[in-house]
Amino acid sequence: MVNCTQCSAPAVIEDLDVQPPRSWCLGCATALVRAGDPVVNYRPLAYDEYAQVLTGGSTEALPFR
Repeated sequence: MVNCTQCSAPAVIEDLDVQPPRSWCLGCATALVRAGDPVVNYRPLAYDEYAQVLTGGSTEALPFR
Protein backbone atom coordinates (compact mmCIF):
# COMPACT_ATOMS: atom_id res chain seq x y z
CA MET A 1 0.00 0.00 0.00
CA VAL A 2 1.29 3.42 -0.98
CA ASN A 3 0.95 6.35 1.42
CA CYS A 4 0.09 9.99 0.71
CA THR A 5 3.17 12.17 0.34
CA GLN A 6 1.49 14.95 2.33
CA CYS A 7 -0.02 13.22 5.36
CA SER A 8 0.97 9.52 5.15
CA ALA A 9 -2.65 8.27 4.89
CA PRO A 10 -3.31 5.52 2.30
CA ALA A 11 -3.06 7.02 -1.20
CA VAL A 12 -5.84 6.74 -3.78
CA ILE A 13 -4.19 8.51 -6.74
CA GLU A 14 -0.73 9.09 -8.16
CA ASP A 15 -0.02 12.51 -9.71
CA LEU A 16 1.71 11.92 -13.06
CA ASP A 17 2.44 15.59 -13.83
CA VAL A 18 5.39 15.77 -11.42
CA GLN A 19 8.65 13.86 -11.33
CA PRO A 20 8.91 11.74 -9.40
CA PRO A 21 5.14 11.07 -9.29
CA ARG A 22 3.45 12.02 -5.99
CA SER A 23 0.77 9.97 -4.26
CA TRP A 24 -2.27 11.63 -2.64
CA CYS A 25 -4.96 10.38 -0.26
CA LEU A 26 -8.56 11.34 -1.03
CA GLY A 27 -8.58 14.07 1.64
CA CYS A 28 -5.43 15.80 0.41
CA ALA A 29 -6.43 15.42 -3.26
CA THR A 30 -9.86 16.90 -2.48
CA ALA A 31 -8.18 19.85 -0.73
CA LEU A 32 -6.22 20.53 -3.93
CA VAL A 33 -9.44 20.55 -5.95
CA ARG A 34 -11.01 23.02 -3.51
CA ALA A 35 -7.90 25.21 -3.67
CA GLY A 36 -8.19 25.35 -7.47
CA ASP A 37 -5.11 23.18 -8.12
CA PRO A 38 -6.61 19.78 -9.02
CA VAL A 39 -4.57 16.79 -10.12
CA VAL A 40 -5.84 16.18 -13.65
CA ASN A 41 -3.24 13.72 -14.95
CA TYR A 42 -3.35 10.86 -12.47
CA ARG A 43 -3.45 7.10 -12.07
CA PRO A 44 -6.03 5.67 -9.65
CA LEU A 45 -4.39 3.41 -7.05
CA ALA A 46 -7.44 1.97 -5.33
CA TYR A 47 -10.91 3.03 -6.46
CA ASP A 48 -11.62 6.05 -8.59
CA GLU A 49 -13.76 8.09 -6.19
CA TYR A 50 -11.42 11.00 -6.91
CA ALA A 51 -12.88 11.25 -10.44
CA GLN A 52 -16.25 12.16 -8.88
CA VAL A 53 -14.60 14.79 -6.65
CA LEU A 54 -12.69 16.20 -9.62
CA THR A 55 -15.69 16.55 -11.91
CA GLY A 56 -17.96 17.84 -9.16
CA GLY A 57 -15.70 20.37 -7.53
CA SER A 58 -13.07 21.57 -9.96
CA THR A 59 -13.09 25.18 -11.09
CA GLU A 60 -10.08 24.75 -13.36
CA ALA A 61 -10.40 26.49 -16.71
CA LEU A 62 -8.78 24.53 -19.51
CA PRO A 63 -7.55 26.46 -22.55
CA PHE A 64 -9.23 25.88 -25.91
CA ARG A 65 -6.98 24.39 -28.57
